[in-house]
Amino acid sequence: MKYDLLITGGDVIDPSAGLRGVMDVAIAAGKIAAVAPDIPASEAHQSVSAKGRLVMPGLVDMHAHVLLNGHDMGMNTDRCCRGSGVTTLCDAGSAGSATLPALRNLLDHHVQTRIRAFVNLSAIGITGVSRGGELAHFPYADPEGCARTIKQNPDLAFGVKLRFGPGLVWEYSAEPVKLARRAADMAGAGVPMMMHITDSPVPLPDLIAHMKPGDIVTHCYHGRNHGIMGQEKQFVLKEIIEAQRAGIIFDCAHGRNHFNFRMIEKALDQGFLPDTISTDLTMTTYTQGPVWDLPTTMTKLLHLGLPLEEVVRRSTAAPARIMGYEGPVGTLKPGANGDVAVFELRDGNFDLKDADGNVITAKRRLIAQTTVKDGRVVYERKGD
Repeated sequence: MKYDLLITGGDVIDPSAGLRGVMDVAIAAGKIAAVAPDIPASEAHQSVSAKGRLVMPGLVDMHAHVLLNGHDMGMNTDRCCRGSGVTTLCDAGSAGSATLPALRNLLDHHVQTRIRAFVNLSAIGITGVSRGGELAHFPYADPEGCARTIKQNPDLAFGVKLRFGPGLVWEYSAEPVKLARRAADMAGAGVPMMMHITDSPVPLPDLIAHMKPGDIVTHCYHGRNHGIMGQEKQFVLKEIIEAQRAGIIFDCAHGRNHFNFRMIEKALDQGFLPDTISTDLTMTTYTQGPVWDLPTTMTKLLHLGLPLEEVVRRSTAAPARIMGYEGPVGTLKPGANGDVAVFELRDGNFDLKDADGNVITAKRRLIAQTTVKDGRVVYERKGD
């Protein structure tokens, strides 16, 4: 047989590869082998029908938490990902220099989802302690250890994470941002830093002034203090627009507190699109909402006006490139890893909440049907 797996008759959508239309996707030896109409089923050991479905690259969620508070998704990571079409995920700073070995041990022995990670500027990572955040006490800051950890774990760690907000940092100034940026510089050329920011005590332009192209502002669509629209919350600040044009990356990262429908509507109407779509998923937001999974976040942005092609691009190729996976991940180009997500785009009335309790009724919803990772079917939806 020429192919191991053939996904037939689906509406293929892969903006990064310029693919759109009814085609078959063939996989051999864990890699995409061909994407073309009417590939003979006789040439494959196994066939999966995707007729009437969307076929896209395996999804890439660049902001979630596998080891938040020392466990969180933990050994449930594969279950959370497979049922939503996610084949690649980034842990966004759950672990610091002192706790990254725990994350690596978990991934080596219990998780098959493809994972990379930001290393927290705090040595202890995000622990959920009741007396402030991981950088509320300056001695926990460990720029040297953070940089060393990234250098020593190049297959896993690729950037620096800073959470900036009330109770999270030792002082409300640009100093924490400068220190995180210095840690990234020490880790090597091109190493990015990701800054979490919600309800900031400091205007966002004052902080991003110390970031470099390729750095990431996550939770860009929160509706709280000092966001992308400043305190007036009417228009995207010119400094933010200029920063995005200069190469600063803006990630939506839904989470419990960081996704406001009205803010998103205004931003999209003004032409400010997120560079990446991610969830900030934890077990709480997976089991209790309002996030649920990456397809639900994609559905919300689709309803609010982001075109389907751009929703897919920002959930596949764009985050894959940032994570250092450009080429093998987030695309259906021949030679890429055999990661495929098959979705139904179902019509109906679907009530969805943002992080502030506001409700929209979406007329279409993405529902994962089949997930393929490295050429192997790891999830098939069984009815509703």
